[in-house]
Amino acid sequence: MVLAAPLSAADYPAQWQRVAQTSDGLEYRIRPIRLEDAEHDKAFIMHLSEESRYKRLMGSIREPSPQLIERFVHIDYQHNMAFVAVIDDSGAEQIIGVARYACGPDEADAEFAVAVADVWQSRGVGMALMRFLFEYARAQGLRRLYGLILASNFRMLDFTRKLELKLSSLPGDSTILEAARDL
Repeated sequence: MVLAAPLSAADYPAQWQRVAQTSDGLEYRIRPIRLEDAEHDKAFIMHLSEESRYKRLMGSIREPSPQLIERFVHIDYQHNMAFVAVIDDSGAEQIIGVARYACGPDEADAEFAVAVADVWQSRGVGMALMRFLFEYARAQGLRRLYGLILASNFRMLDFTRKLELKLSSLPGDSTILEAARDL
């Protein structure tokens, strides 16, 4: 994978930040990810349960590699994008959720992924992140977002139905489904 060119602080889409609330009334912020989020992103992944990590990364890992973290935070805010949901934890930000997309070769379609910290799941964080990601992708001129989901990940399948994504099988692989939405 080719990493995006380094961006200046002026390239950071600061206008794409907002304050949100969980379904039980707790406030958090959604903002674009930054290079300096690398350690927070690693901590976020490490604190996911083994099951959540497996479902998000579609495989077992104990610790994300430095290369994976670099790829997750080194984005160009157009062809690849990530929003983080953060809370203030004793004066430092803590990531509680991430939604991201990466464009395919045609640059009109992008693959999305979303993960929410286990204790924050089922509280609306993932839904808010994904709706914001759809809005941003549409503003960037993308045509379609799609995600690959383990067929056994019933919670994510229910989540995609609530987002009104179209589910379809992948030819030759009954273990993975595609969830897609035209923008």
